Amino acid sequence: MNVMTHILSSREVLQEMMSDLSAKAAELGMILTAWDETAQLLPSSNGCSEFCHILQDCKTAQNGCGKARRELAQIIIETNQPSRSTSPWGCRLLGIPVRDRHRLIGAVVVEFPTREMLDEEHFARLCDRLELDQRALRGYALEACRYGADEASHVQDMFTMFLQDQQRNQDANQALTSLSMNLAGTYEELSLLYHISSTMKVSQEPTEFLQDVCNQLREVMGVETVFAVVHDTRTRMDNDILVMAGSDDIDTKQLRLLGATYVLPLLKDSSSLVLNNAFDSEAAPFLARGIRSLIAVPLSVEREVIGMLMALNKSGEFDSYDAKLISSIAGQSSVFLANHRMYAELQELLVGVLQSLTESIDAKDPYTCGHSRRVAEISRMIAETLGLPPHRVQQIYLAGLLHDVGKIGIPEAILCKNGRLTDAEYTIIQQHPSIGAKILRRIRNLEPIIAGVLSHHERMDGRGYPNGLIGHDIPLEGRILCLADSWDAMTTQRTYRDGMSLERASEELRRCAGTQFDPEITRLFLSWDIPKLMKDLTALNNHDLPFLNERFF
Repeated sequence: MNVMTHILSSREVLQEMMSDLSAKAAELGMILTAWDETAQLLPSSNGCSEFCHILQDCKTAQNGCGKARRELAQIIIETNQPSRSTSPWGCRLLGIPVRDRHRLIGAVVVEFPTREMLDEEHFARLCDRLELDQRALRGYALEACRYGADEASHVQDMFTMFLQDQQRNQDANQALTSLSMNLAGTYEELSLLYHISSTMKVSQEPTEFLQDVCNQLREVMGVETVFAVVHDTRTRMDNDILVMAGSDDIDTKQLRLLGATYVLPLLKDSSSLVLNNAFDSEAAPFLARGIRSLIAVPLSVEREVIGMLMALNKSGEFDSYDAKLISSIAGQSSVFLANHRMYAELQELLVGVLQSLTESIDAKDPYTCGHSRRVAEISRMIAETLGLPPHRVQQIYLAGLLHDVGKIGIPEAILCKNGRLTDAEYTIIQQHPSIGAKILRRIRNLEPIIAGVLSHHERMDGRGYPNGLIGHDIPLEGRILCLADSWDAMTTQRTYRDGMSLERASEELRRCAGTQFDPEITRLFLSWDIPKLMKDLTALNNHDLPFLNERFF
């Protein structure tokens, strides 16, 4: 808090305490004036006796009494002790220090005319000096001069007690106000933390998560701009993440430079940085453009600072509450980033497993690998055309890629046989969907694709395998894979037969729609530009696995 704010705050507290004291002084026929800690007179509307009004209105008396009050107030402020004096006209002046939580914030001066002023000789001299009529003034004086000079100590103790009561009330009000503000602040903090925690998902992109954090912080803290930057080469985030909410007057280039050259070096040795005054920017004035104040905290993962969260330009000053709030949010954000790092590493492990599985299929039967890629691509296109959500489209693509993974468990003599299979050999081949499902069950993240792998040889008329499912009892994934698998099998050259022409394969789909294939999926597939589709499938790179770099679950 700067000096001006401190003075204004003290004056406001003092003025509030004086409102009740002035009323009490008026009831007792006394004049009360208040002075702040710099001995400046506070405006007051203290009602008092007519006699006192006449004295105050008299220019000569006014100057003398005003000077005496000011001098007494200065003594009290300098010594921080109560004191007394007498005005040039005989009024008694009682000075009392005013404190707020043991801190001197000003002084009160109580003034009252004494009965000693009614002495004929003293009263005559007073009227002569003030050029007032004795007979007219005496009536007012008899009513106003209620106390003797010897009662000054009692009056001073009484007003000291009044002040102490006011101070206690003021302390209680300030404590209540502070408690209310703390409760409101804590509620906002808890609400923000709850919101962030409830929306925090490891599969969520860091940019999306941090954008929400910045938006929420800007609203709660009442700042112009909130900025987040993350740079971490260990995750799949290839470039720095830069997120900003708020004013367009400050661009991300400026904030990136400010963070890298000024803020981050200071945060390496501190849990937070608060600057309520302009920082030294003579070497790079561009950094300070539009920035009046800032508060920043680091974002850390495994004790490594990987970024920062920074708020700029609060209407007032950043304080300890702001530091606590943004530190709490940074802690939550760091937890998210750490979890995201682990999730990315698990995702990379999953991709490695999938690549190993596809390579295993390729090693078992080179035909199967190319076939699986084409089935995966056709299945993906069907799923997208049906309007399925992206995550399900990705799952169907994976199911197509791995639908024949069970052939790993089929003897090569049967799998690679030239010519037709015997009934016994065909029975063994029919086991590959179940073998594939059993393999994939060991990989928890691949559970959503098992249904498609298990059911891709089921038929709408119930004559498929391994479970003889009928119609829509067959999962949608299985019905999609069934058509894609059959189409590629029909149009692919085999060692023991030639592939069908596109016209004949299309006619075969129409003939078997409703018995082997789902009629709706068949109609959708046949509505495409088939020659273009086959050209695109031929162009697929055998070493390229599209969608394996996506997040699936």
